[in-house]
Amino acid sequence: MDQTGKPQRQSVAKRAANLFKSAVGLTTEEKPAVQKEEKPVSEALVVEKLSPVASANKLAERCRLYLSTADVNKIREAFRYADEAHLGQFRNSGAPYITHPIAVAEILASWHLDAQAIEAGLMHDVLEDTGITKIEMSEKFGVKVADLVDGVSKLDKLKFSSNEEAQAESFHKMLLAMSRDVRVILIKLADRLHNMRTLGAVKPHKKFRIAKETMDIYAPIASRLGLYSVYRELTDMSFSYMYPIRYKVLEKKVEDARARKKNQLDQIFHETSDKLAERKISGEVQGKSKALWRIYTKMKERHIHFSEVLDVHSFRVLVSTRDDCYRALGVIHELFKPVPGRVKDFIAIPKANGYQSLHTTVIGPGGLMVEFQIRTEEMHHICEDGITAHWLYRDRSQAEALQRSTTNWLNSLLEIQKQSGTSLEFMENIKVDIFPDRVYVFSPQGKIIQLPKGATAVDFAYQIHSDLGNCCVGCEINGERAPLTQQLKNGEMINIIKGDKPTPNPSWLSSVRTGRARAEIRQYMRSLSAEGKIELGRELIARLSKTHHLPISKVTDEDWERVCKANGFADKNAVLEAIGSGQKDSLLLVHQLTARHSLRSKGESPEQRELDPVLNLRGRTCKLSPCCTPARDDAIVGHNIKATNTVHIHRKDCSHVQRGLRSDPETWSDFQWNPQYHEGFHIKLDIDITDIHSTLEQITGTIAKQGSSVTGFSMSTPCPDSAKVEITVLVKDTNHLSKIINAIRAIETVRVVSRHLEADINTKPVDVEADE
Repeated sequence: MDQTGKPQRQSVAKRAANLFKSAVGLTTEEKPAVQKEEKPVSEALVVEKLSPVASANKLAERCRLYLSTADVNKIREAFRYADEAHLGQFRNSGAPYITHPIAVAEILASWHLDAQAIEAGLMHDVLEDTGITKIEMSEKFGVKVADLVDGVSKLDKLKFSSNEEAQAESFHKMLLAMSRDVRVILIKLADRLHNMRTLGAVKPHKKFRIAKETMDIYAPIASRLGLYSVYRELTDMSFSYMYPIRYKVLEKKVEDARARKKNQLDQIFHETSDKLAERKISGEVQGKSKALWRIYTKMKERHIHFSEVLDVHSFRVLVSTRDDCYRALGVIHELFKPVPGRVKDFIAIPKANGYQSLHTTVIGPGGLMVEFQIRTEEMHHICEDGITAHWLYRDRSQAEALQRSTTNWLNSLLEIQKQSGTSLEFMENIKVDIFPDRVYVFSPQGKIIQLPKGATAVDFAYQIHSDLGNCCVGCEINGERAPLTQQLKNGEMINIIKGDKPTPNPSWLSSVRTGRARAEIRQYMRSLSAEGKIELGRELIARLSKTHHLPISKVTDEDWERVCKANGFADKNAVLEAIGSGQKDSLLLVHQLTARHSLRSKGESPEQRELDPVLNLRGRTCKLSPCCTPARDDAIVGHNIKATNTVHIHRKDCSHVQRGLRSDPETWSDFQWNPQYHEGFHIKLDIDITDIHSTLEQITGTIAKQGSSVTGFSMSTPCPDSAKVEITVLVKDTNHLSKIINAIRAIETVRVVSRHLEADINTKPVDVEADE
């Protein structure tokens, strides 16, 4: 479906006026050594400026370059069919609606897709927006074309809403459609690409939603299919519409940096070119601009300034052979000093989507850091064109290998889908397969296994075979015994020790990273009887308590009742069954069970446990406010509620205090902490993380090591590859809290951790579609 709005009818005069307004001119200029990426918006508008017939003729001429006359005639027939079906419909820009399907077909033709895909691209909105049926289309164009159009039409109806379950169901359907015929998603990507190029015609309040959906859903799929040129364009356009001010500021910074460093960049360009020629290495040095979205995400994830991004400036070196790639790397390292740890070889070990290249960051003239990417022409085509290289370069073995790799990946999604209980579970299982950051390890036979970053030996075992994963009881890493949950590093050799019978451990769910491992473990747990799940839950609690030094022996029936009530369970057995079946995070529940006992000293008397946290209450009851969660050593004030004879204790920096002192200062007074109070303080922390599964276990484990417990937990996932966590911890005082925060901050996958402080309820809410 055309994301720029519902097709609408306009008068010929209004259409002509709108076409005139949308007309733009193109200028050319001399290209410097480092080229600025051209924006595709103008090209998209120029396509719309052409008459539909002229655009169709242009499409036919492009297709004639690689398709037979019979195929071109079928494409012309599909154009006439779509043109008649969309007669009288217009886009928001004022252009005839048929210009959009033609533009989609143009993109497909630029990828050299077959005639069936281009016919489907021309007619991709016909079934949805007209009265034509799939049967009628099948009779005229064949079943395969009609199936493609129907597949794209079903994707068009998917609504990627903010509701997590609804989005999971839609994403589920999309990936299943991909697995049946990858051309469906290629047509959809071409459709989305043209819609983004013409998003300027959409109403402002819709731009953010469409851009975010593109960033969250379609750009990652383009990346996984190896379509880097599409990925770069989608992410940068989405960035410009989601955060226009940030985009413009960063764009200006990049332009200014390029202008300031022009002499050094030109020197690097010429020295590299001359040295390659001197060594008789046939190659071309190209200046390239790093995608603004990649620069922005790197700054955000690493909490660094623009000046600290090492590879803003980069060059691409295209050579003839694989051997020349390594020779060129030697030449570059001879000319410029390489930055330690910044050399990566994706030629020997390609990425999962077929990407191959040598990467190195070097220190050039004046201390300027520059990245070089070195690859052959063929590798470059695969890098830019991804899965479409199967059609673009039919005689290339690497393109065929990429096609097989993609097919295997799509089939693996089907296997994960079969093992997943719900669409939400399926979505969770495949996230890491859509958003990969890979490590490469070896089997004892020397086979290279690609896994997501943070994967464990359990992931490795399931990647080899599901039976090996179910029966694994131990592992050797580089010949030495190691825990099954230890994260793997590049180049390690893994040997799995197999047991006699399947005994997957539900606790693995908190550490495994692959969707296949997660799905298989959950499937095993679902197969257990209720008694088996309860017994397994009991074993896990005992094991985790021992590992994290949590006082499970002190837990009383009262503690079990409290945890059951807080989590909505009927009784203790229901909690154990939920742990044994993997429905609940066992470590979090153990934290909740032991929270009341973790801070108490051995000699503490019952009288001390009944003390109030603050002094001089004078017969009033005391409540620590949940909006700012104060703790000992915080500067505090109390709000006296006469109706209930209760004092609400706040931190002095709480926004509610500032507002309250202005409106009713008589009811506020200073208070002091009671030094004899040892029950602990429940403090909320806000944490942004990038790796949900492994990070949560690290956070809860870290909190336990600091002598604290988790007493509350909630999480939201605004993006598929990140999460916002609100976690409540039990602390002795602010010094204890600082140690916990610093320990959490040291976890690599934690972006931000801060003490929670609610905004004033009278504060105007921020518009989520605004830039800031």
